[in-house]
Amino acid sequence: MIPKAVVGTSILALALISWTLIVLNVGPMMGMPSLPLDLGMLAVFVLTWTIGMVAMMFPTAVPMLLMFFHVGKIASKEVREGGGPSPIKAFLFVGTYIGFWIATGVAFYLGLALVFSMFSSDAGLFIGSTLGIGIGLILVAAYQLSPIKGECLSRCHPSSFLFKYYEGGLPGSVRMGASYAKYCIGCCWVMMAFLMVSASMGVAWMAGFAGIIFVERTFPIREWMPKLFGLGFLVAGAALVIAR
Repeated sequence: MIPKAVVGTSILALALISWTLIVLNVGPMMGMPSLPLDLGMLAVFVLTWTIGMVAMMFPTAVPMLLMFFHVGKIASKEVREGGGPSPIKAFLFVGTYIGFWIATGVAFYLGLALVFSMFSSDAGLFIGSTLGIGIGLILVAAYQLSPIKGECLSRCHPSSFLFKYYEGGLPGSVRMGASYAKYCIGCCWVMMAFLMVSASMGVAWMAGFAGIIFVERTFPIREWMPKLFGLGFLVAGAALVIAR
């Protein structure tokens, strides 16, 4: 019980610290990239991206880590080779997960910087406009309704993921963290990209999307949730486009 409490409390504390930084607007905030090789802007972007990811994803990670301990104890001896679950393995799982999200942030920054270098500086103004946000919401809706979203969501649910991918030992924790990050990123990267580009990490936008992610991951009818939210995004996006 103590290892579970240590890991769960640590994850929630990191999420709370991240939300506090966001609400108080402490530290550097994300700005639109200018040059792909602008290392200073890249560092600021990745820091903001990581804080936002921790704030939005870690509350839903607690059930996963609690399940991590449960499945580890009931798994067969062969599966638990290298020892059963422990706080060190749980944190290694989380560290690998964060690392993949950071790599995704770097790739997203470079891709976005390349786009901005190919178009005029007015592109940033368009993205932040009512029309740009409306089109962005329609793109989010399209991904929500896609088979890729549904498949990734079904695989990153705590019970379905761990009972299929659980491995014992330290290398197993790294592999599990990598696999979970892959499905989690596939599930949520479009929402994160929309927030970073269109909403500039606004607290209200973040809270709303964090709530959506939590509901998608925890409600029993999760296969229908992305479609319901996708229709909501579609309606909101169309309304903004019409009202521009």
